[in-house]
Amino acid sequence: MKAFLLVLLFAGFFFFSTDAQKFLAGASMNGKWGFIDSNGSWVVKPGFDEVQNFSEGMACAKSGDSWGFILSTGAWTIQPVYKRAEDFSEGLARVIDRNAGKWIYIDKTGKQAFTEQFENCMNFSEGLAAARASSKWGYIDKSGKYVIPDKYEHAETFSEGMGRVAIDKVYGFVAPSGEWALKTSMENIRDMNDGVAPAKGKKGWGFIDRTGKEIVPAINEHAENFSEGLGRCRLNGKWGYYDVTGKLVIRFAYDNCRSFSEGMAAVNTGKSWGFIDKTGNLVISAQFDKALDFKGGLAPVKTGKNWGYIDKTGKMVIPTQFDDALPFAGVD
Repeated sequence: MKAFLLVLLFAGFFFFSTDAQKFLAGASMNGKWGFIDSNGSWVVKPGFDEVQNFSEGMACAKSGDSWGFILSTGAWTIQPVYKRAEDFSEGLARVIDRNAGKWIYIDKTGKQAFTEQFENCMNFSEGLAAARASSKWGYIDKSGKYVIPDKYEHAETFSEGMGRVAIDKVYGFVAPSGEWALKTSMENIRDMNDGVAPAKGKKGWGFIDRTGKEIVPAINEHAENFSEGLGRCRLNGKWGYYDVTGKLVIRFAYDNCRSFSEGMAAVNTGKSWGFIDKTGNLVISAQFDKALDFKGGLAPVKTGKNWGYIDKTGKMVIPTQFDDALPFAGVD
C-alpha cells in the first residue's frame, strides 16, 4: 500500500512539474505585438510595437520609441523609458539610458544595478559580462567592476567556462581568471558549445575542440555554433551537420538550415522549408515558405503572408493568421 501511494505521489509530482512549465510566444497582428499560449489564445493582447520573448519572468516590450518590461499578464513591471532593452539574464538586464545614451544594467525592480556605463556590453553569463566602456573590451562582475581587464579588441559571452576574445589578431578563449584557456592560430572563431567551436583558417571554416584540435578541417564556406550535439556547416553551397567527434552525420544537401532544437531542425531544399530529425530523415515535408525552431513542442511556420504554428507531426495546430511570429519560450 505504501509503495502504491509513493507511486501516486511521484506521478502527481511529475505531472505538476511538467504542467507548471508555461510557454508563451510573441506574435503580431495588424502591426501590433502580443503573446499567445500553446492553444493560440491571446494571453497578452496585441498592443506593443515590438516584443522579445520572455526570460526570467519578464519580456522586453516597445511602446512608441521606448522599451520597458512586462509580466505575463501584459502589465508593465518596468516602465518603457529606455532607448533599447535586452532580456534579463542572471537577474540583470542591459538597457540604453535615454539621457546618457549609454548601456547600463538594471535589476528586476528597474533600479540601476551599479553606476558604471558602457559604450557596448553583453548579457551576464556564468557571473560575468563582456563590456566596453571605451575602445577595448573586458569582463565585469555583478558589481560593475572589471575582473578581466578591458584590453581586447572584442569579447563575447561566457559559455562552458570560456569567454571568446580577440587581441592583436589572436583569437581564443579566456578562463574566468582572465588567463588564456585556449589561444588559437585561427583567423576567427565562434562560441564554444557542446565542447566544440567553429573556427576559420586560411582556407575556410571548420570546428575545433576545447584543446584547439581541428576536428573538422577548416575548408568549408561557413560554420555555425553547435546545438544539441550537432553543428551545421556549408560546403559547395550546401549545408550539412557534423557531430562532436567531427563526423559528418547529415550530408551536405540543404540550401539553408537552422540549428537543432528539441531534436528537430528546419531545412530548406529549394523554395520550401521542412524539418529533419537527428538522423537526417525528413520528418515534416518541405511545404512552408519560412520555418523557425521548435520550442515547447511547437514551431512557427509561414505560408503565404501569414504565420501559424505546427506540432512535431507537422499538423497546423495554430492556424496561419499572424503577421509575424516568434518561437515559444518558457515564461520563467
